[in-house]
Amino acid sequence: MLTIMLPVGPTPVTTPADAQVRSGDDIDRLRLVLLRLARRIRTNSSERITPSQLAVLATVVRHERLTVGQIAEFEHVKPPSASKIVAALEQGGLIERRTDPNDRRCAHIAATSEGLAYIEATRAAGRTWLATQLGHLDPDEIAVIDAALPALERLLGGGE
Repeated sequence: MLTIMLPVGPTPVTTPADAQVRSGDDIDRLRLVLLRLARRIRTNSSERITPSQLAVLATVVRHERLTVGQIAEFEHVKPPSASKIVAALEQGGLIERRTDPNDRRCAHIAATSEGLAYIEATRAAGRTWLATQLGHLDPDEIAVIDAALPALERLLGGGE
C-alpha cells in the first residue's frame, strides 16, 4: 500500500514494502532538480513565445488538429485561457483556425508550417543545450541517468 504523507523537513514518506523509504528532503530535492532542469531546457530553447504558448503549440503539433476545448483539456486550463493563448499563437502565425466543413460553428486549430518549424527549432535547441550539459558528466553519471529514465517515464504515467 502506498501512503504518501506531505513531507515537512526530513519526514519519511511511506512507500511499497520493497522500495526504500525516502525522506521529504529527498523528494524535495528531486522535485526541485526536475523543475529547474525543465525550466533551463525551456529557457535555453524558446525565446519568442511564453511557456504556456509553447506548451499549447507543442500539443497542437502532437495531435495535428484540435478544438479550443480539446486544447483546454490537454493543457488543464479553462477554455477562455486556451482561447487567449490560441489567439496569440494565431496572431504570431504559428497556428491557424480551420472551419469544420461539416459544422461551421466548430473551428479546428492546426500548426502552420512556421509553427512546425518553430517547434522543431525549439526542440533542437533544447536537445543541444541538454547534450552540452550531459557532456560535462562522467560516463558513470551518464549511466545512472540512463538507468533512471524508465522509472522517470513511469512517474509521468500517461500524462505526457
